[in-house]
Amino acid sequence: MQLKYRIKKAIIQSVLQKRKHKQVFDSHYAELFQIPGNAGSDFNNSYYFSAHNLEGQSLFLRLGLRGDKQSEIWFVYRDENMFYSCPIELCNAKDSPLHVECVEVGKRWKLTFEGYMQSLNNKDDLHKAVFEGLFTATAPIFDFFYHANTEPMARAFAKEKWNKSFFEEVQKNNQTHYEQAGHISGRIIIGNIEKQIDLVAVRDHSFGKREWNYMNKHMWLMALNETGDALNLSMVSYPAIKGIQVGNYLREGKVLSVLNFTCADDLINNGQGADAFALEAVLENEEKLKITVHRDAEVVYSFANNQYILREGMGNFTINGVKARGIVEFGFNQDSNRWK
Repeated sequence: MQLKYRIKKAIIQSVLQKRKHKQVFDSHYAELFQIPGNAGSDFNNSYYFSAHNLEGQSLFLRLGLRGDKQSEIWFVYRDENMFYSCPIELCNAKDSPLHVECVEVGKRWKLTFEGYMQSLNNKDDLHKAVFEGLFTATAPIFDFFYHANTEPMARAFAKEKWNKSFFEEVQKNNQTHYEQAGHISGRIIIGNIEKQIDLVAVRDHSFGKREWNYMNKHMWLMALNETGDALNLSMVSYPAIKGIQVGNYLREGKVLSVLNFTCADDLINNGQGADAFALEAVLENEEKLKITVHRDAEVVYSFANNQYILREGMGNFTINGVKARGIVEFGFNQDSNRWK
């Protein structure tokens, strides 16, 4: 069994390396991507921006443009005194209160919001809000296919049973997915309260087929420290491939892929996720990271008519003892049998 696994893993690594050499990541195409006119509701062009500091100030937003001319909306601001979220999760694209615009490919994005925000602590507390911000990159783009180490994906593929339907399913659910560390500056006004935004950040852009109900479950952790170093870990289970682990660690301007990580307990089999847990990650240079996570707030989103629930949490981290703050995200299919 081990021999068969090693052979399958070597085959996938070879295929992935050949694809990397054959196809170069085109940042202009990716940054300026537009949804094809004949795309359906299962096609998504998703922009995500997340900014935090150690004092507990957080701002994150997501604009998911769909092929059916609908937009999925997230917009959240939180600090020690305020916790507000846009109550609209889905709207016609032309009516979206949230907009993102590429100002300079791979370097700057303009972010704007003009609509209503509701307190997560008091549903009757609803205010008009305006946000103007600028994301400025502090590191190069990291694409999860072209720039990542092939080991984790090859390992996940090799564990599955190979047949024609397996490869067809993998191919049709393929996406472009990349991220970039940076900084968000600007201001947000909620009611008559104005707050300045001056935060380290990460942005994420993905496009392709996205059927929320196709996923079994997932976890995503993103942590930023005061200097802008960024840790990214994700674990995803699909019907075709159930054990995908990917991640990277940006430190002092250099990105290292995460080869694997282990958790003390099974965190994503309860529909909630955990508020406090520990992990150990191994980088491609064989360095180990000891990570602690403490979730202290969350916003819950639903997709595909409540068939997939996503819990977007915020929390504190330590990475080998260094403090950081960021996102603690869990997602669950409504069918709990698919979590196993």
